Amino acid sequence: MRLTLSTRHPRNSTYTTETGEVLYKVDTIRKFPDPGVTTIRKAVDTVNGVWLGDSEQLSGHRAKPTFPEGKSLVSDKGGDDHSIDGRRSADSGFAVGDSEHGDESRTRSSVGEMPVREGYFAFYAQIDFRVFRSTRFQWDGHDVSVNKYFHEEGWSGYGRGRVFKASDGKEYRWELRTAHLEMVRNDGGREQVARYREKRPGLGPLMTGRPAVLEVDPSCEPILDEIMMTFLYCYKLRKDRERAARKF
Repeated sequence: MRLTLSTRHPRNSTYTTETGEVLYKVDTIRKFPDPGVTTIRKAVDTVNGVWLGDSEQLSGHRAKPTFPEGKSLVSDKGGDDHSIDGRRSADSGFAVGDSEHGDESRTRSSVGEMPVREGYFAFYAQIDFRVFRSTRFQWDGHDVSVNKYFHEEGWSGYGRGRVFKASDGKEYRWELRTAHLEMVRNDGGREQVARYREKRPGLGPLMTGRPAVLEVDPSCEPILDEIMMTFLYCYKLRKDRERAARKF
């Protein structure tokens, strides 16, 4: 799968498939003195305002990627992390009123026709970036520090890799390489399964420009939600370290 970004800023972009379907909307609100809160919304199918599920279930792009409901993927021991009960029903349980074309675009399907997809987006997750405390992931009723969600392993250009265990039971590692950000299987093979390519401006006839893209191997499409959330965190981590290195 190839997701094309609408801007060169992953934390403020829409993510569109090769077929032109917007799957995710990401926006960030600054919260001084912290870097801000990044919100991820995902496309859902609605008919006359009723949520039928994730858009990819009907469109056939991929199987529904989700964290098991009511089950945390990390240990909650120690009291540092806690559940945020109600977020699912308040945010992701209902389609957000953010139609791509407004309410006027809603159309009723005729008898015998397939339901009409309406381009609504529902809350999936937030990343609360912090300076003096650990950044936190908030999704599906969970509120977890990144220090618990990830563990560090291996080295690359901008520091240690960030490893997480996905809902498919496998471990993946984001590598903060000097040239790009990529995700590999955290096993002996270290196969690359996701890669972010920065926007490249065109130079007339000398070089063709391209938009920023996030490329994901088909085998990892069922965990695309998790990839999105972890990618946005690791992108900022790598970018901050890249900027710091340029000062020396």
